[in-house]
Amino acid sequence: MAVKKAKAGAKKPARKAVGAKKKAAKPVAAKAKPAKKAPKAKAPKARAVRTVARAKVGGDDFTSYSGKFTVRLPKSLHQALVDRAEREGVSLNLFVTNALSRTVATPGKKK
Repeated sequence: MAVKKAKAGAKKPARKAVGAKKKAAKPVAAKAKPAKKAPKAKAPKARAVRTVARAKVGGDDFTSYSGKFTVRLPKSLHQALVDRAEREGVSLNLFVTNALSRTVATPGKKK
């Protein structure tokens, strides 16, 4: 008679203990749940003031900046920006980056 080898990682079927009896489920008495309390009114949270680390004057230490931030603006301005970017044939991101650069950059700044 040939003996079959068990496959690696195969689980063996669980054996039942000899003489083991099933325990009858005991009825559980329903516990009275305490009445829920009304939620307390929360005091408004004070907004945390975040300080932004500034780049060294005249240096290139921008390691503390991710290069991303969220701006909320009116839908009409969003639409105008998208339309203008499409007319110029660039992405909205590139258009806004260029517009901000033109506004914020200081021409002729010497070190």
